[in-house]
Amino acid sequence: MNTEIAKPTILTNNSGRNRNHFGRGVRFLSLLIALAPGLLLAQTALDEDSPWPRVRSTNGNSVTLYLPQVERWTTNWFVAQAVVEVKPAGAKQEQLGVVWFEAQGNVDRSTRLVTLDRLEITKANFPEAADNGSNALAIVRQLFPAGTRTVSLDYLITALGFEQAAARPTTQPLNHTPPDIIWTTNRAVLVLIDGEPVLRPVPGAALERVLNTPALLVRDQATGRFYLSGEGQWFAADSLTGPWSLVQIPPNKVAALAPASTNHPSADAGQPAPRIIVSTRPAELLMTDGAPNFQPIRGTELQYAANSDNQLFFYAPERQAYLLLSGRWFKAGSLDGPWTYVAPKDLPDDFDDIPRGSPQAVVLASVPGTPEAEMAMVANSVPTTATVNRDTTLQVAYDGEPQFKPIEGTSMLYAINAPLPVIRSGENYYAVDKGVWFTAASPNGPWQVAAEVPEEIYTIPPGSPVYYATFVRVYDADTNSVDVGYTPGYTGAYEDDGTTVYGTGYDYPSWTTTTTYYGWGYTWGYGYLYSPWYGWWTWRPWWNNRGGLRAAVMDNVYDRWQSGAHVTPHDRIAGTRNTSSWPAAYGSYPALYGRFQSGARATPWTPPANTLALNPYSRPQAAARAGAVPGGAQLLDTVRQSPGGGRDLYASPDGNIYQRKDDGWYRRGTGNNWDYYAPAQGAAQRRQNAAAQSAPAAARRNTAGPGAPAAGTPMSGNRAANAGARAQTQNAAALDRQYYSRQLGQTRAQNTRPAARSAPARSAPMRGGGGRR
Repeated sequence: MNTEIAKPTILTNNSGRNRNHFGRGVRFLSLLIALAPGLLLAQTALDEDSPWPRVRSTNGNSVTLYLPQVERWTTNWFVAQAVVEVKPAGAKQEQLGVVWFEAQGNVDRSTRLVTLDRLEITKANFPEAADNGSNALAIVRQLFPAGTRTVSLDYLITALGFEQAAARPTTQPLNHTPPDIIWTTNRAVLVLIDGEPVLRPVPGAALERVLNTPALLVRDQATGRFYLSGEGQWFAADSLTGPWSLVQIPPNKVAALAPASTNHPSADAGQPAPRIIVSTRPAELLMTDGAPNFQPIRGTELQYAANSDNQLFFYAPERQAYLLLSGRWFKAGSLDGPWTYVAPKDLPDDFDDIPRGSPQAVVLASVPGTPEAEMAMVANSVPTTATVNRDTTLQVAYDGEPQFKPIEGTSMLYAINAPLPVIRSGENYYAVDKGVWFTAASPNGPWQVAAEVPEEIYTIPPGSPVYYATFVRVYDADTNSVDVGYTPGYTGAYEDDGTTVYGTGYDYPSWTTTTTYYGWGYTWGYGYLYSPWYGWWTWRPWWNNRGGLRAAVMDNVYDRWQSGAHVTPHDRIAGTRNTSSWPAAYGSYPALYGRFQSGARATPWTPPANTLALNPYSRPQAAARAGAVPGGAQLLDTVRQSPGGGRDLYASPDGNIYQRKDDGWYRRGTGNNWDYYAPAQGAAQRRQNAAAQSAPAAARRNTAGPGAPAAGTPMSGNRAANAGARAQTQNAAALDRQYYSRQLGQTRAQNTRPAARSAPARSAPMRGGGGRR
């Protein structure tokens, strides 16, 4: 039952409070409400530290206030709603309801607090109250004064990052054309060349290097022979197409090029030399040890290849092989191909029934509608944030005079001979370096940190090589600093048709000159695989052995700013030393999406710091390196539910109330009941799924509908299935984004308070709870 309240007269504040503090104006401020614990009753900065939810009592009456959420915003005002729990004096039962309110505010960046003025309740809904909620509302108004409130700016930044990620248009098509899939039954190595080979002289060595490849590949000018370095060995061939053979003693001028770490006996010296495969087109290796050994997956008509590192399956009813590459599915009647793309929605239903907790469950993140896929999409919305001093500078070193090319479908242009994205929009230029936007009036600078970026930039399509720059945002700015952030699209992970994929799938043109090569990120060739146990993408080094370990990159791009005085990452404990490093030239490491560079002289193959060995067929057991900070998704496994104790409640714009428990989302029903709504997508749900695997396959198949939890799972409340359960699961993913945004915002606020920044650094990393599980 709704109780309407007369709208108060609003007075415009002309003292500067209404300035565009938030980059996108009041919309940015409004999102403060969306996921900021303690918004309404936080009367001082210290009050922010009190547990959530917040409780106020007087004269025997008590009000518990839960998370506020935004509904709409106009000019300097926004409208939000929040769950309230009212217990009148002497009452035996509390009354749950929703209140709507409006507010206005401004920012004090020195304290990283937002001050909110003139909070006014405009409507209330207490459906279980006999008096239309008038008494409950009177209690709320008594304990909810209209004075000034404060709340952390970092809640706002985190909420905005989630909101913008969720609001991105999903209609821009990625490219799903299959690469050349090369099946081999013996040990093999795939050497990718970015188009036709570009040979350039190596100074003082009478050699030519193939610039446009991450491999160390050279040609002897005197003999015309090609030499390839890999894993402490040299291989030679008369042409790039081979055949390649092992060379025990290469010419001295060739051996001198190998990095010191490569000039040692191979760890696999006792094995036969691998077959070398060179490709000038996008390609992937499909390796099996001999003929494929397909083994059944219980409870399904699927079989998996037990003698392959690839995610290769055989579906008996269709007599088709299914292969997962970079998050995309392909199928073929023969492993020799031809392979065709399979939209995730067209996968056989048996993929949904792969047992959780089995090694093959690693692919469930690429099966739409599964908790793993929904969780992967939530993880793909996690913003990584930092504060940048306005005096941070940038130097863009073009290869020659700046050259620009139109961005198709827009009025903008991008630089084709720069080592990072440089975009012309109107009369100004914008560049992204290590997750920070810069702007200049000329392509040659001087460059300064951008306080805002034109919205036109965010219309760049995936077919453009600078598309990944559109996942970097400016959230807030003042005269001294700028708050910025990026979501995983900046590092190559994109939402697509209910799943996440790696890379856009486009083969972008590179830039090569006499001495320089700039290439773009690769979608294919490195076995990119999303691991739900890590919550991030793994990759396979280009020189790979069957059964070899892969690497999970845990990388915060902002860590590459070496001066802590200029860029402060929020996803790291304040005061900790920067443990990440990165080669000056990206030449031998294209695993991070974006541009990489190679020159005529050889450079060591140096993986980034915080790289972890990973066997994709087992759950990770090893802890991260000391000081390592996991990437964006890892914190989703370790955030605390309802950190202040009590229930974790959310209000929807239509007045429904939701509660998050370990096993799922519940909606408030009639008679003070909570009706099961949809599964939660977090770590608790994965633990539940793993535990359910001891049940027979038939029992695991859910008879209550596609959105309900596995049979035999402990539960409370009404678990009867609802119509449209899958749609409810998708709605629950949006609720989970709000849940994680609340938790992340709280953690970041604690680490970015002025007091926290000046405190001694703790030894454990902030994200991931100090280790990997």
